[in-house]
Amino acid sequence: MTDKLIMLVNLVVLHSMFINGRTTCKRHLMEEWRTQPSTYVVNWTVTENICLEFYGDCCFGDVNTKMNTSGNQVVPQICPLQIQLGDILIISSEPSLQYPEINVMNVSEASFIDCLQNTTTEDQLLFGCNLKGMHTVNSQWLSVGTHYFITVMPSGPSLCQLGLRLNVTVKEQFCQEYLSSELCSGHGKCLTEIWSKIYSCHCQPPFSGKYCQELDSCSCKPCKNNGSNTNKREKWNKQGYECICHPQITGINCSEIIGQCQPHICFHRNCRNIIANSFICDCEEPFS
Repeated sequence: MTDKLIMLVNLVVLHSMFINGRTTCKRHLMEEWRTQPSTYVVNWTVTENICLEFYGDCCFGDVNTKMNTSGNQVVPQICPLQIQLGDILIISSEPSLQYPEINVMNVSEASFIDCLQNTTTEDQLLFGCNLKGMHTVNSQWLSVGTHYFITVMPSGPSLCQLGLRLNVTVKEQFCQEYLSSELCSGHGKCLTEIWSKIYSCHCQPPFSGKYCQELDSCSCKPCKNNGSNTNKREKWNKQGYECICHPQITGINCSEIIGQCQPHICFHRNCRNIIANSFICDCEEPFS
């Protein structure tokens, strides 16, 4: 029995398993940026993790979203992957698919959907040798953005149509003002949503700004005696507000009532308020 015939028999069995084993991809609504890269191993097989609907169970299987999927397409594929810039991707081939002429090619989104390979662009092949065992995807194919990979072979059945194709979205973070800065200035989390292409800061109150570097000073109600405040939106470690005080009241925080006792106003004894706008110092002898 020739290698091609053996492979064809294997594919018939795998296809039967694929039809009966539809997968809904599991995803988290939000992910937090990791400070260290991770390694992802994708099993290049149709026996597991194959979803069908391009915008349905492939992308939003367990996410409650109101996204319009009326134009959804049936595109069997390995569950899409979302990774960080700098992560490592390894493709592990199914033993029954280790045919001498199988490789993986980088294609456009349209070619990904239609399983069209450009036979004239060998420079778009992911691996210098044929797919067999485990292969690490070169970082050149994992730049920021969404990448589409399909299985290619000179002849024989289309493995891509069975689902041996993968789209990978690589995300970068915009959570640091400088490379040496703490993520989100230490006042929030660097997160991404499933439909977002980047990681960004989600600030903890009362902080705000692109990097959570601004303090909403008014949120802590610094103005006393019913004073009102305006937020200057300055840097968080500076006074970012101004209190507007009622008549007869003064001070940075409207805490001083004009004509009443204030700390240390009487040098050598206690201060005593007489009426709303009048006070007297009870002095020790010989002071007056």
